[in-house]
Amino acid sequence: MEQIRGSNQLVLTLTCLICLWFSFGMSSDSDPLIKPYLSSSLPSNDGLVSSVQSISESEWDSLVIQSEVPVMVLFTADWCGPCRWLLPTLYVLDLDYKDQFKFYTVDIDKESSIAARNMVRSIPATLVFKGGYIVATYMGTDSGKLRQLVEQYK
Repeated sequence: MEQIRGSNQLVLTLTCLICLWFSFGMSSDSDPLIKPYLSSSLPSNDGLVSSVQSISESEWDSLVIQSEVPVMVLFTADWCGPCRWLLPTLYVLDLDYKDQFKFYTVDIDKESSIAARNMVRSIPATLVFKGGYIVATYMGTDSGKLRQLVEQYK
């Protein structure tokens, strides 16, 4: 019985290593055989480009506080995995609500003063501003909640 369990673990380990090899080695966009397939299989957004950008202290007032439309700001960091999961959601929301809402990110390591001023203690943190004031705060990675906030404050 112990021998069977050991061989199952070996098979599982080898399977994981093969999957890792495929995900890192075979999906390289520099590979001339893979690149055409990858680029042709990606969905097109018909030329629309998201305008989500990371902003700095010097841009904060003009882009967030003085904005004529509501603004959603995702506080993030390069080392934060869950923060990266939310970025595609922000890009989609930006395209869906192009003239009704603005979307930005703030890297808390580079712009710690913005994070401190808005009392951001953990990330990912999402704040919604309207008329220069915070109207909603959300801590977490639920992309549906972000859409719900946009719908509520648009």
